[in-house]
Amino acid sequence: MMDAITSVAVFAGFTNQDSALQIPINGAGGGDTFTNNANDAVGVLFDTTMTTKNWWLVGVAGGVGATGQNSAVAPVASTVETWRIELTTVGVASFYRNGVLVGSAMTGAITANVALTPVVAAFSRTGTLRNIDVDVIAIQAQR
Repeated sequence: MMDAITSVAVFAGFTNQDSALQIPINGAGGGDTFTNNANDAVGVLFDTTMTTKNWWLVGVAGGVGATGQNSAVAPVASTVETWRIELTTVGVASFYRNGVLVGSAMTGAITANVALTPVVAAFSRTGTLRNIDVDVIAIQAQR
């Protein structure tokens, strides 16, 4: 949950970054394009620098960005959302918002054999304080 949806960038998902302190994927500052800061990452992104201010489904595999998908829904300030990301053994991602499939299966979302760690990264696009509330992160893997 975000207390405000102005001047903010939020990414929730997975990344191969485990030491760098930066958002894995964010808006590039114009249009509906992205800056991939991680070599491998997948998640949902809301960034007010995007022309279309909705949740975006994003991924990057081996430094190559997957085609981002506009979810056609925007967050609402102070409203709880539940996101689920399912990853196949070949690096395909499916995204669920509040239990409903959003977008289509994203091929090339991640490199299948790269270790990932969960991440929620956020920053204010201005000097104004932004609060992000994350109550639960649940992770499962098949063996």
